[in-house]
Order: sequence, then structure tokens, then C-alpha cells
Amino acid sequence: MLKNFSPAALGINGRQSELIELALTYGFTGMDVDMHEMLRRAQRTNVEDAAKYLEAAKIEVGGFEVGIDLDSDDETFTSQLGGLHPIADMGKELGAKRGYIRVPAATNRLPYHEYFDVQTSRLAQIGEVLDARGILLGVGFSAGKELEEGKEFSFVRNVEGFLALVNGVSGSNVGMLVDTWDWVVGDGAMDQLSEVPADKIVAVRLGSLPEDVEAGKATSCDRVLPEQEGAVNHVSLIKHLAESGFAGPVSPSASTKSYKGQTRESIVQRAQEAVDGISTEAGLPVAKLPMDTIEDIPYEPNPIS
Repeated sequence: MLKNFSPAALGINGRQSELIELALTYGFTGMDVDMHEMLRRAQRTNVEDAAKYLEAAKIEVGGFEVGIDLDSDDETFTSQLGGLHPIADMGKELGAKRGYIRVPAATNRLPYHEYFDVQTSRLAQIGEVLDARGILLGVGFSAGKELEEGKEFSFVRNVEGFLALVNGVSGSNVGMLVDTWDWVVGDGAMDQLSEVPADKIVAVRLGSLPEDVEAGKATSCDRVLPEQEGAVNHVSLIKHLAESGFAGPVSPSASTKSYKGQTRESIVQRAQEAVDGISTEAGLPVAKLPMDTIEDIPYEPNPIS
């Protein structure tokens, strides 16, 4: 498994060099990358210049957000799908093996069954673009209750619908982005999770639901850093994934509400401690952290507005 740092999953922003430094300082061996920003950098200069911080750090690209709105109209979707080709090319250049996307929790466009067919078709098309570059597509869902507000039709906010949707998408490179917070809030059980084949899982996000929050009423703000036990026993899950041969990225996640006022460094440190603690309890080796901050990554000046 790849101990992966996903800035977006922790609500963290910053210069690429700063994010890479945080990842390395706290022992992450992989990092999700904003591939759209990487492409913009490469278009301003070249691929080598855009990738120089990643190359200097020798950190593996865990994955990237595909950046397509699955709830858009047909014309917009077709345009965004065309725009995915250069993004996927950039991902291939950087050695990325995984792209991520989440399906809508609700929509104003179509009733469930009609919309289901639209989504499986769109996901298959996205998968084809990525497959041509040797990249897997990890499909996730979002279970936060607030995501249904103001929408006429509900869509995938639970595990049952999620499993049916992913299994209905054609393409051997299409699998699951498993998020344990969404799994719990989406009425999923540990036995369902343990039955998912390792080769069907593209990436894993770990997050916990506070004990004083009911799953049926939870919003996306009710996400805290992963705990070892709870509705999903993260220790058992990581042990199961290791025994199954899963080699993809595992990333901690939390809502910014859960650590308001804290520095990026303290947030990443807490995330690292959570993941390392789970791995240790699962009997997996955990590498020691670097003693000093990485200093050999080139300085990245502020971009000129």
C-alpha cells in the first residue's frame, strides 16, 4: 500500500513545493497531484519544468482528480471529456496510474433509473480515455446529507447504489474509490467492504464519523481524521487490504471544520499519526519520519498575478 497525502482530502492548499515538503516531512511516499495545474504549468514552459518539484522529491503520484462534472448537460460533458485527453497525457508523463471522480448525490436532470444509465455511460467514456494512457479510474460517491438539498431527484448516496453503479460500468480499468466515511454514512457495513476484491479498489480514503453524530443526519462537515476503531474498524480494514495484496494509495481525510485554526503542519502531522497508528496496529511496518525538513526541493516563488 502507498501511504498517500491528498491535500484536497484534508482541505489543504499551497504551492506545490510546500505541499511536497509537507508530504515528505511526515513520511508520505505518495501524493495526489492537481493535474490541471500541472498542465497549465507545462503549457507556460514545458513538462520538465512543470514536474521539477516532483522529480526533485522523488515522490510517487498517487492519483489526480479527473475534473469532469458528471451532472452537466450533454454539450458540457462532451467538451470536458475532450479536455480530459491532455490532462490524461500529462498524467501519463508523470507516471500517474489513477484518476478519481465522484458521482452526483442528487440531480435535477432525470429520475434515478434514467440517470443511472447516463452515469454508467459517461463513466465508461471517461474510463476509455484513461485506459488509453494506462490509467485506472476510481469512482467514488458522496454521502453527506446536505448534498440532496435543493435537488429534485436523489441519486447515489449509499453503498447499495454505489456498488450497483460501479459494477454496471464497462471497462476493465474502472474500479472504486473507497471512502470509509462515505461508506459508514451511506449505510455500508464492514462485511460488505471486506467482500470487495482488492483488484476492484483503485484507492482508499480513511475518515471517521464522530460518535455523537447520527449517520443518517451527517453532513460532509462531520468528518474527522480516521480512528482505529468505530463504525468501520480501520485496523481490520488495512489488515484485510494488506492480506489481499492491495497496493494502491491510502489517504487520510477530514473536514476543515474538525481542525479550525490549526496550521497546515499540525493538520498533516495529525493525519500522519492517525494513519501510522492504524498501520502499526494492523501489524504493518511503518517507516521512521525524516529527522529534518527536506531542504533540497527548489524554491518556488509566488506566481505573478
